[in-house]
Amino acid sequence: MKNPASRQKHAWLLCLPLLMSVQAAQAQEQLVDLQSNGGYTSYRLADDVTQVDLQEQTQGACRFNRTWGYDLTNRELWTNGGCGGRFKVTRSYAPGNNSGSSSNAGAAVAAVAAIAGIALLANHNRHDDDRRPEYPDYGYGDRGGEIRAGGGLCLDVRGGKFQPGTTLQVYECNSTASQRFSVGRGGEIRVRDLCVDVDRGDPRDGARVVLWSCSGSRSQSWSTRGGQIVSQLNGKCLDVEEGRLRQGAHTMLWSCNRGPSQRWWW
Repeated sequence: MKNPASRQKHAWLLCLPLLMSVQAAQAQEQLVDLQSNGGYTSYRLADDVTQVDLQEQTQGACRFNRTWGYDLTNRELWTNGGCGGRFKVTRSYAPGNNSGSSSNAGAAVAAVAAIAGIALLANHNRHDDDRRPEYPDYGYGDRGGEIRAGGGLCLDVRGGKFQPGTTLQVYECNSTASQRFSVGRGGEIRVRDLCVDVDRGDPRDGARVVLWSCSGSRSQSWSTRGGQIVSQLNGKCLDVEEGRLRQGAHTMLWSCNRGPSQRWWW
C-alpha cells in the first residue's frame, strides 16, 4: 500500500497536464516594437499583462534591467540607451472574449485553485531550505554587484570609507569593494556591514544619502520601480546632485521624475 505522500505526489503529476492546458487557454501573446533614440522611452502595458520577453533586438545593445525592462506595478515597458527591440507581451486572457468565456475563465480559475491545493499537499513534506524566499529579488547577487548609472558611472562609497555618515556618489565603474552592493530581506541596500540610509530621515527634496549602521528603519528600506530606486520613507527617488551625471557627484533624494539621473541598472 502506498503512503499518503506518494499518493499526493502522483495526484500532482496527474494534474500537471491540466494545469498547463488551463494556463495555455488563458494566455495570449502580442508583439510590441519599442525603440530608444538614446533616451528613455516607454510603452503602456495593459492591466492583464503577466510577462514581457525580448524576442528580437532591432538596434543598439539591449540588456535586461540595464537598457530595457518592464514594471508590472506601473504597467510599463521601457527602453533606454539606444536599445530597440521587438518584445513578446504575455497577457493572462484573450481580450474581446464574450460573456460565455468569462464562465470558462472562472472555471479555469477554480481548476487552478483546486490544483494549487493538491500542490500544497504534495509539497507539504519539503524542507524549509527548498522554499523560495518571501522577499523580492532585486537582481543583486549574494556577494554584491554594481549599481550602474549612465555614462559608465556606478554608485560608490565616497573615498572608500566604510563608516557611518559617509556619503555616496557616482564614480567610474571599477569593480572595487566600494561598488559592491546587495539587498537584504527588508529591502535594505548593504555594502559590507553598513546600509544605505536617508540622512537623519530627512523627507525633503535634496536629502543626502549616506551609509549608516543597519537598523531596519524605513529610511533604510528601498524598492525598485521601472529602473528607479525608491525610498520607502518618503517615496522619493535616488538621484544625483543637480541631476547631472558626472564623476564624483553626490547622491541625494528627489521627487521621482524619470529623468536620466534617476535611472539605475544592475
